[in-house]
Amino acid sequence: MVVGGSYLLVMVLGLPGWVGVVASVVFLLGLSVVWKQEQAAPVAAPVPPAPKPVDREPVFTAPPTRTVAGVRLPSASPDYHFSFSAIVQWSPVITGLRHADLGSVAVDALLSRAKALTAAQQPSEEVLNQHRLASLLGEPAIDEKGQVRTWATDVRLKLPDADHKHLQNITALQRRGQTVLLERQLEQDKRAYLRDDVLATPGSAVVWWLANNPGEVAQCVDLLGTLTQLSAAANDVPIETLERRWDNEHGPLALVVPELTGHSDHSVDEAGDQGDKPSGQG
Repeated sequence: MVVGGSYLLVMVLGLPGWVGVVASVVFLLGLSVVWKQEQAAPVAAPVPPAPKPVDREPVFTAPPTRTVAGVRLPSASPDYHFSFSAIVQWSPVITGLRHADLGSVAVDALLSRAKALTAAQQPSEEVLNQHRLASLLGEPAIDEKGQVRTWATDVRLKLPDADHKHLQNITALQRRGQTVLLERQLEQDKRAYLRDDVLATPGSAVVWWLANNPGEVAQCVDLLGTLTQLSAAANDVPIETLERRWDNEHGPLALVVPELTGHSDHSVDEAGDQGDKPSGQG
C-alpha cells in the first residue's frame, strides 16, 4: 500500500521510477524505527504518595509488683493492731549490691516504713490514718542497702472487726461516764447553792422566795415558819437554836410563827409576862 502510493505520487509529479522506490524504502525504514522505539519505551507506573510519618508513643515497661494483705502492724495503743494491705512496686537501683529476690527486699523495706508510721497513730482515727499512710508510702524510697526503690499503691489500713467493736464500746462507756460526772457536778452545785446561799439563814430563804414571787409579802409571812425549818434542816441546825438566834436579834419568834415553838397561846402569854417581871423574881 505504501509502495503503490509512492508510485502514484511519482507518476503525478512526473519523476523517475527509481525515486518512488527510494522514497518507499526510506518511508518503510522510518516506520520501522518509530515502531521499535515505541515498543522499547517502558510504561511508567504511577508513583504512590510517600506515607506520612506515624507518631508513636513511647512504650513504658510497668514496674514489678507484689501484693501484701492482712499484715498486722502496731498502733499507738498496745491493745490494738492495724491490718495492712497494699500493692508493693519497686525498681532496682543500678549501683550497689544486687539481691537474688528483689521483690522480698522491696516488701520488707516498705513494711518497715509502714510499721514506723502506724506505731504513732491512734487506732480511733482509722480513716485519717489510711489517707496519711497512702500519701507517705506512695513516695518512692530506697531501702537501707540501696538495692531497690520501693513505693506502694492501693493502700488499705483498718482495725479488725473485734477491735473496732471493742473500741466503740469503750468510747460509749467513756461518754456515759463523762455524762454521769457532769450530772453529778450539776447536782452538787445546785445543792451547794441551796444550802450555802438560798437556805443559809431564814432571812436568805425569805429573800430568795420573794425574788421568785415578787409582791407576795403576805404569803411569805405565812411561810416564814416553813422557810425557817428548811434553813435549819439544810444547815443541820436545831430549830431551837434558830429560835434563840431570832429572839436575840428580832424578838420572840413565837409571836410571828407560833407553830414552830410547840407552845400554846397561853404559854406564849406567860412567857411574855415573865419577860415583863423584874429580874430575880420566880
